[in-house]
Amino acid sequence: MTSECGVCAGHANSAESHNIAWQSDHWLLRHHAHPAPLAGWFLLDTRRHTASAADLSAVEEGQFAHVLATAMRAIRGVVGVPRVYCVMFAEGAQHLHAHLIARDPAQAHTKAWEVADLYRMVERGELPPADTAEVAAIVARVGEVMRATIRL
Repeated sequence: MTSECGVCAGHANSAESHNIAWQSDHWLLRHHAHPAPLAGWFLLDTRRHTASAADLSAVEEGQFAHVLATAMRAIRGVVGVPRVYCVMFAEGAQHLHAHLIARDPAQAHTKAWEVADLYRMVERGELPPADTAEVAAIVARVGEVMRATIRL
């Protein structure tokens, strides 16, 4: 953990613990903090501070695809969407985190790169954020599915 890293600080912030769906020694799956652009917008973070997938430990590297795929299946099933996008930049917060975004074709502004515009519209207050009660229910259910299905 580094004091300058927003992701590390978020992991240490007990006020954000309600957003955590699942965690292991190396990974943490959390819902996007309020104001979340969509119910079902998760982030998969390394627990340890690392800026890139190129810097994963051997154990983290060996688990990454399995944890990622399991989380995407859990989100897809719980939210009831046909796709879950995975987007990784690690530039705004230089800590490895993958945005796992539930993609509902019936929901405006979620197709491909439009989802970035949705993010900005919610951030600017032009659209309302996801309902916090819906987010809490999704977080709880995704956590249940992860604990029942993940094998590390």
